[in-house]
Amino acid sequence: MTEAASPAEVTVRALVAAEYEAVLDALGALIVDAVEGGSGVNFLTGVTVAEARAWWEERIPEVRRGTVTAFVALDAERVVGSTLLMRSPNPNSPHRAEIGKVIVLRSHRRRGIAAALMRAAEDRARDEGRWMLVLDTVTGSPADTFYRQLGWNETGTVPDYALLPDGRPWPATFFWKDLR
Repeated sequence: MTEAASPAEVTVRALVAAEYEAVLDALGALIVDAVEGGSGVNFLTGVTVAEARAWWEERIPEVRRGTVTAFVALDAERVVGSTLLMRSPNPNSPHRAEIGKVIVLRSHRRRGIAAALMRAAEDRARDEGRWMLVLDTVTGSPADTFYRQLGWNETGTVPDYALLPDGRPWPATFFWKDLR
């Protein structure tokens, strides 16, 4: 487990497998809160904590293998944010990883928590020699603006890539960042 101080008494931690498994309900609640707020994070309006938790549970083998690291932001002991660092397992891309599930509870947004989560994931990737990072997000969303502010570079946009929580098709913008 790695700990780093972040804004307003919130701590960012990289979780080991047992810690990850212990917070699956809280991670599921993060997704439900995000979707209820209109964020496009793989689910549609009406998603339950159990359904969202199942998505996180599917990552357990990867977390145990160390190919995925979950970072959480904790306000006291409450999970208020997350991100994933997903390492490429391919022989031709030991330098690459993907960032996913950058989520902060609506009640905790605009406090620098997402930026602290991104710093923690980028620092871990850099420390491991993974200098090429990629991610995607809903085009035109606050997250789109956020990644640009953090120095991410747009690769391009795919029309109708995914459905928004209300079921409307919407484009996604893909980004990359070179950490060297």
